[in-house]
Amino acid sequence: MKIKMLADVKASCNESGNATRIYQNNEIIDCDKQWLQDIGQNFLNSNLAIEVKVDEPKETKKKAVKKKTTKKKATKSKG
Repeated sequence: MKIKMLADVKASCNESGNATRIYQNNEIIDCDKQWLQDIGQNFLNSNLAIEVKVDEPKETKKKAVKKKTTKKKATKSKG
């Protein structure tokens, strides 16, 4: 889940909760761990954040184009 902050909020910045940080307005937070999901849900319930969907570009890999190489025929020199 990804959320976008609507205000500056001071909250925990680690799982144990013994350190804090300020989550900035317009900051997008990726809640990829359970403790972040819990904090994110609290922000959503308090109208301090909204859930967003971030469209990331898909990686497109071009197929390697093999260059055709032609072998030169050996020519015998006349002498």
